[in-house]
Amino acid sequence: MRLAWPPLLIAALLATAAHAQTSSDTIDVTGRTPEQVRKQAQAFVRATGVADDGRPVARWAEPVCPRVLGVSAEIGRRVADKVREVARGAGIAVARAPCRTNIAISFAGDGGAIVRALAAKAPGRLVEVAADDRAALLDGDAPVRWWHATEMRTRDGMGTTGNESPPFALGRAGGVMMAGEVHFQYNSSIASTRMVRVLKAGTVVIDVNRATGMPLDSVAAFAAMVSLAEIQPSEAPPRNSILSLFENGGSRDLTTLDENFLRALYRLPLDRTALAQRGLLVRGLLDPADRDGN
Repeated sequence: MRLAWPPLLIAALLATAAHAQTSSDTIDVTGRTPEQVRKQAQAFVRATGVADDGRPVARWAEPVCPRVLGVSAEIGRRVADKVREVARGAGIAVARAPCRTNIAISFAGDGGAIVRALAAKAPGRLVEVAADDRAALLDGDAPVRWWHATEMRTRDGMGTTGNESPPFALGRAGGVMMAGEVHFQYNSSIASTRMVRVLKAGTVVIDVNRATGMPLDSVAAFAAMVSLAEIQPSEAPPRNSILSLFENGGSRDLTTLDENFLRALYRLPLDRTALAQRGLLVRGLLDPADRDGN
């Protein structure tokens, strides 16, 4: 898909902005008690929606292979390179070219129209998106829309269970672990699941008209964050994160918290409950002294 873009939109999207690291990029420990610091980390993890509502974490098990559509080859390479850079920084395997695309990032003049066209052509692509989120994808006004496809694998990750629509991902409200679908083993007081969730495809649609004025590198960083982690769209994204890009005064690049979050996400064991995983993600955002003291 190739679009003819007005020169002013191209210029606006390619604009660069000075980015200064501030104290909001990290967990602020000045004048705060350990409990306050921990609550700040918990709020950040909660705002991402990862491991929420009873759904254990899903992450990439295969090397990521991003492809960018709707722009020139030069811009596409720039965006894809940003995704690869962020992935490598988080310890995520990156496929060597040529590779089979598993992250598709599309630039379009009307993001909603692209999503509706995809949904009409292949309704199954949105089967794992909750009803409320699906409505926002199809008819909302977000500058960036995204979703993932997941699958269940055995705990060792060596094979698929054949479940293309894992029960964790079919709905967010109330948690949806169905009886008989997931089993737990207990060893040394640790509950270990016998199956794990993995990402198998990620789709990001960027509405150029709604993203006008944002630096291309910032939009690319946002796309990297939401494609590499199963982030849930939120009306109140964490302020100290690239996820706040489209908020007034939002961050223009991945913050230290974002980077630490991704690293923690790709270190934690997948065969754990969502509750246990959230705790591990919080610990990954705390300074070593804070982790050792709790």
